[in-house]
Amino acid sequence: MAPIALTNAFCYVDNHDFTGDSNALMLNVTAAQLEKTTFRSGGWKEFLAGLKDVKFDLKGLWQSATLDSADTDIFPDLGVSGLVNTVADTETETLPAYLWQEAKLSFQYFGKVGDVAPFSVSSAATNNLGIVRGQLAKAMGTVSATGALGSGLNLGAISATQKLYASFHIFGTPGTTVTVVIESATANTFAGATTRATIGPLTTAGGVWLTPVAGAQTDTWWRYRVSAITGTFTVAGALAVQ
Repeated sequence: MAPIALTNAFCYVDNHDFTGDSNALMLNVTAAQLEKTTFRSGGWKEFLAGLKDVKFDLKGLWQSATLDSADTDIFPDLGVSGLVNTVADTETETLPAYLWQEAKLSFQYFGKVGDVAPFSVSSAATNNLGIVRGQLAKAMGTVSATGALGSGLNLGAISATQKLYASFHIFGTPGTTVTVVIESATANTFAGATTRATIGPLTTAGGVWLTPVAGAQTDTWWRYRVSAITGTFTVAGALAVQ
């Protein structure tokens, strides 16, 4: 695969789209290296993979109106667990996206005279899932009517040992109420689709982490659909089978 230039990366955190505020994103997923070398290891060290860890660093340009107020996810949410995060290198539906829950553990901002004021945030995963890799089902955009939301995704069937995961975000000042379902089907036409989960009704901005839906399910296509809505909402979401 050819190298890519990061020109269209995105970052949604709970109720805020950091894409237009940030200029550097770094996702670091690791497993602890545990040495198990013995006298019969043939002169070579041996290792096992231990506990896994997810850390995420976000850097950008500070703006008081969007980054230091009660309705955004920097200073007010410092140390708060369970914030919903969706990030990837390209903000295009059906392309890969990473989704997890995090807590912001470090916040820095301001810089030297003459520079545009920077900020940086470091966070870590806060549930026993860690992180999942799925696809962006709905890039950030508005919706005011019922029906299919975003793009259908060919995520494959859910085996007995896998689950369906979803992150969903409502940004800005939302309408009155919205209810979104996750559907599955055997083909991209979604004829005879089956509802697998319901999100909402939602009335305020924020992030929603779906309680994972266990398999087995044989359907291979998945999507969001708005089942009820009053007013206009700005939303985004990703889905994963893992």
